[in-house]
Amino acid sequence: MITLAPLPRSQIDWVAHLILTEPQYPFVGEIQELTAEKDPQTDFHTGLRGETYVGFFKIDHDFSRVVERLPQGTFGFRGLLIGGQYQGLGYGSALLRALPDYLRRTYPELREIWLAVDEANSRAIGCYEKSGWVISGPGRIGRSGPEQIMQLDLAAA
Repeated sequence: MITLAPLPRSQIDWVAHLILTEPQYPFVGEIQELTAEKDPQTDFHTGLRGETYVGFFKIDHDFSRVVERLPQGTFGFRGLLIGGQYQGLGYGSALLRALPDYLRRTYPELREIWLAVDEANSRAIGCYEKSGWVISGPGRIGRSGPEQIMQLDLAAA
């Protein structure tokens, strides 16, 4: 249903049409903000339905810059955006189901990955938990307030 693929920085226009809807504003930035990041330790990826780009996410090679209690070099899953025009069609859940296999193929050295999710975003937390992510230890204060830190064990997923 969803295919995941790297998104070259030279091709960010492929996801420029992804819109942010009102309920998403507290939790994720506009696509232009997400793709403006220049950090070479952050990779861009996309989710496609057929030939239509429906989602975007980042893989951070050093998530300890975001969650300081994690060891340096810990990988992080950040900036997940399913375009507002594609919300409610199951693409977010499909992307999360496809993610473990994609990460194992794309980053063969990876054994686990982490994320930070706003505590008020119960819908996202529920989706992550259904996809095998578990809340792990103390949270942190993020851009919109308290966040949960979650981990996905790729060997178990």
